[in-house]
Amino acid sequence: MTDPTAAPDRPHAGTVPATPRTGPRILFLHQTGPGQFQFLGTWLAARGWDVTFAHGGLDGAETADGCRIRRFRRREATLPTQDFRHILDHAAQNCRGATELMYQMRHGEGYMPDIVMAHVGWGVGLGVKLVWPDCRYVAYHEWYYTDRNWDKGRAERPSDARTLIADRMRNLPIAAEFDLADAHWCPTAFQASRFPPALRDRITILPDGVDCDQHCPGPRARINFDWVSLPAVQPVVTYATRGMEPLRGFPQFLRAVEHLQRQRDDVHAVILANDSVSYGARLPAGDSWWLRMTDQLDLDHRRIHVNVMRPRAEYIATLQASTAHVYFTEPFVTSWSLTEALAMGCLVVGSNTAPVHEQIEDMENGLIVDMDDTAEVAEALVWAIDNPAPAQRLRQAARDGVLARQDARLVFPAKEALLRAMMVR
Repeated sequence: MTDPTAAPDRPHAGTVPATPRTGPRILFLHQTGPGQFQFLGTWLAARGWDVTFAHGGLDGAETADGCRIRRFRRREATLPTQDFRHILDHAAQNCRGATELMYQMRHGEGYMPDIVMAHVGWGVGLGVKLVWPDCRYVAYHEWYYTDRNWDKGRAERPSDARTLIADRMRNLPIAAEFDLADAHWCPTAFQASRFPPALRDRITILPDGVDCDQHCPGPRARINFDWVSLPAVQPVVTYATRGMEPLRGFPQFLRAVEHLQRQRDDVHAVILANDSVSYGARLPAGDSWWLRMTDQLDLDHRRIHVNVMRPRAEYIATLQASTAHVYFTEPFVTSWSLTEALAMGCLVVGSNTAPVHEQIEDMENGLIVDMDDTAEVAEALVWAIDNPAPAQRLRQAARDGVLARQDARLVFPAKEALLRAMMVR
């Protein structure tokens, strides 16, 4: 459910040995990798914590950045995907794989964590208290699937019976965490608002935290890579998400680029995204939203530069050099890239949706547009290009806001304090 935009620019996993620690022992559980726990975990390790990441992903490394890495076996669900029970079966198989690893860690290796933190929704944390009933367990929540606006007490969009049933199945493993966990964390107020009030009241909103030293403005940054090189004075519009899909407004972005290209011949667009769907309905084999949109639109491809997710240093340089950075999303989990872009002082042109409003106020620290209004989006991009002085004020306000509320130097110590307090009985 997360949306990383680029692989961290780090040494290859395994080159940094995990040394024995004398501090508190914490285990992070995730379905596919360290995920959003990576930066907090490595920070805790540097503070003397004994940190282990356990996941069911492909990376077979045993150590990274002073942390141990363990892998559990992810078994395939036994029911066909057309059967609604497949969703619960998938969570059950993840729970089985993670719990078998935890059982081995305790009874075969004597591993006893003080705290376990798990990424909720995939079932990986449902067996934590079965193995270690005395540990402190933190459930990290990202989403609750619903068509209801709980505050207004009504449905916010039409939903067919199939969608409603599927959402209910997805929510059952999430709701089960509230019987188990000692604390519940969620990164944004909007995401927490998706939960029913009885569950929401038990959730603590804590931002993930962003490294504002690494993600900072770069006045001299240039887009100068082996696959694209642009002059420093070139107006550049950037877009960076994991995939190319309607949920993140990719078709709307390309429509705006087409409109912008008709107005100006000096603007280039740089896109960092995989040609795939990360969120939403998958397309048939051989089809993609990039292919669909380039077939529909009259684009000047000499001024559009596309690549897959790049190493973090390259991703940062791209956003630092942007004239305007576009971040669109339907109401859903907020991408890490939005906070990172704001921390870098990007002029973000964001969609008029609740998760974006939580971080951007129009003409205060960015620009808010109706992402379905192609002319409005293009107009905002032209304004960003033609008004560098007021745009710079928005850029500075964007970074100042992240420094005040989401800087890892503030967020990580606060989280460490909460974790330590949980261990006091």
